[in-house]
Amino acid sequence: MRFTILRLLKPSELGMFHEYRRQGKERAKQRAINFDWDVVDTVFPSAEDQDTISINCRRLEDEHTVVEVASWLKRQHRNWRFEGDCPTSPFYKFVDPGVLFAMVVDASITPANASWVVIPADHPARSSILGHGESARLGKSAMIALYGDEGQHCQAVLSDHFPQLFKEAETVSMTSQKEYDDNHNDDDAAPDPLGLFKILARAGHSLPSAVADLVDNSLSHGAREIDITFPNPNVGGRWMCIRDDGTGMTPSGLRNAMKIGHQREYDNGDLGKFGYGLKGAAWSQADRLTVVSKAAGNQSTTFTWDKEHLAKTRRWALLNDPVALEHASAVDIGDSGTAVLLTQMRPSMEPARGKADSPYAQELAAIRSHLELVFHRYLEGKARGREKVVIRLNDEVLRANNPMGHPLTKEYDQHRIELPSSGPDKTPALYVRAYVTPNEAEFDEYIKDLPPLEQRVERDRHTLNGRANDAQGLYFYRLDRLIKWGGWEDLFAKDEHTKLIRVAIDFDRLADEQLQVDISKQLVRLPFAITKPLEDLIKAPRAAARLRYNKKEKPAPVTTGGGKNVSTTGKPAPNGVVPPTTAAGGGTTVAPLAPPPAVKKEKASIRLVSSGDKPWQRKTGFKGEEVEVTPLMPTLVRLVQLIDKDAEVKAALSEFLRALENAGVPNQLTDKA
Repeated sequence: MRFTILRLLKPSELGMFHEYRRQGKERAKQRAINFDWDVVDTVFPSAEDQDTISINCRRLEDEHTVVEVASWLKRQHRNWRFEGDCPTSPFYKFVDPGVLFAMVVDASITPANASWVVIPADHPARSSILGHGESARLGKSAMIALYGDEGQHCQAVLSDHFPQLFKEAETVSMTSQKEYDDNHNDDDAAPDPLGLFKILARAGHSLPSAVADLVDNSLSHGAREIDITFPNPNVGGRWMCIRDDGTGMTPSGLRNAMKIGHQREYDNGDLGKFGYGLKGAAWSQADRLTVVSKAAGNQSTTFTWDKEHLAKTRRWALLNDPVALEHASAVDIGDSGTAVLLTQMRPSMEPARGKADSPYAQELAAIRSHLELVFHRYLEGKARGREKVVIRLNDEVLRANNPMGHPLTKEYDQHRIELPSSGPDKTPALYVRAYVTPNEAEFDEYIKDLPPLEQRVERDRHTLNGRANDAQGLYFYRLDRLIKWGGWEDLFAKDEHTKLIRVAIDFDRLADEQLQVDISKQLVRLPFAITKPLEDLIKAPRAAARLRYNKKEKPAPVTTGGGKNVSTTGKPAPNGVVPPTTAAGGGTTVAPLAPPPAVKKEKASIRLVSSGDKPWQRKTGFKGEEVEVTPLMPTLVRLVQLIDKDAEVKAALSEFLRALENAGVPNQLTDKA
């Protein structure tokens, strides 16, 4: 657990140095350097339950003399201060606001070991560190912590300029590199395992997107239940496991799956693409990947990729060590399935948002919201050719967040745009459907009866946990899995007045090449040839979105040409979709958009709740009308339990209870109680 910590010191922190005070520059009486709370939580996960963290520190007393001083971090409300050492040496006469504080700390032991230095504004080490991309987050945060290789450049600069304090970075790896080079002077140009590991680990994944890519693997193997375990890093370290009940893999199948870029036959519904997802997603977050898998009728097999082992051997050598006891229950699979275990996980480098929730709580929330959005069709049971999927995060069942699923959303007809064909029986196509979501007044009216906290939750889900303006635009679904959303791909400018429109674009594996789906399956590019037909399809819904935003009635459907409901070949459109057609003279037209369907009022539902001041209460909430039955009338509770599976009987009971409500019976029962 080696971190590089960087901070540009402020005037209030420089009273820590006696020389700064002697020069009369001191403005405050603080004798410490501020440490941001999110940095301390990242570097010292156990700090959550502590007020003081001990650190044995090495620093310069003068240009050549190194001293070791017992220091500590002390909690100050939500932030921390680095205390215990106030250098008296005149060596620090250069200290002024803006000097760079750099610390390299090993947090894996107690007390922690660290070396730190302050670097003058005109020092080449400061310029080199601040001029490198590793320091980019200093533009957003007053202090940053870089884990391991994330701070490799900083560590190299520090060891070059201050060798008495900082050891040469990557000494073991560099020795291995020389041995590797000496032994590969022939025509064998196989990739360097450690180098390729580092490249793939930087393929652009965040933690939520990496987890989603691992879930893809589970879905590709037919999983119906997926359990994600991500315990609090403050207890037992940082690790994660994604376990499923899919078909699993044989020993040879798992060995192939662990290969980088392994080529295999992908069926039409397979979410995989490059033979990269499992390794790339895992390595983007962890230095050790273990996969346990079992196909029906086979024994379970365990294989591990370990970065340290790659660095020492410089060989693509899989390990087959058994899983550590503390992780055994997480990887326990049934008759068939797969468990992907990430250990030696690197800390999150994302800056924490605010101070209301811990960084861990924010990570959990980010994973949950991301999975509920990108897999919403699977969670709803609406993915084509798939059974409904259950995904749990730390035993909590995820709830689908359909960005077009609000009951007040207006839906338009679907259209089909064909892409250049790669064969007579393989015509890639895009299926385009526009939606106009409710305006703020309509949404607020719909959720007004919910408690304030639930209102906020539903509003966050509707805006996809961001700004409503950013949620407008194109939503690309590859095999019913959302891979990119928001924005217009340069078709239109983002406009506050069109923020209510969302356009779903569905495609399958046949369109991957034309859309240039990238290796992480998060980016697509629209071919120039389809931009005009797509613009034409979206113009009418965009106009309707403006009117709804302005709280005006929607006009009659707008057409952009005299298209018919046939494909470019003149045959009826498949699956009832309406494709664009080619008019005489070569101009592209699209079929008229049908009016949106009327919003259906859902039947009242009945559910049991744990408390209440009446035997039952009728509420109108986000899901429509509900009857909440409390334990005050056990016979009614029993009746609800008996008819739980019969929707018609529940509807009849709801109407019967409504008649009693009109007669004031619930109040009479409460008064008697």
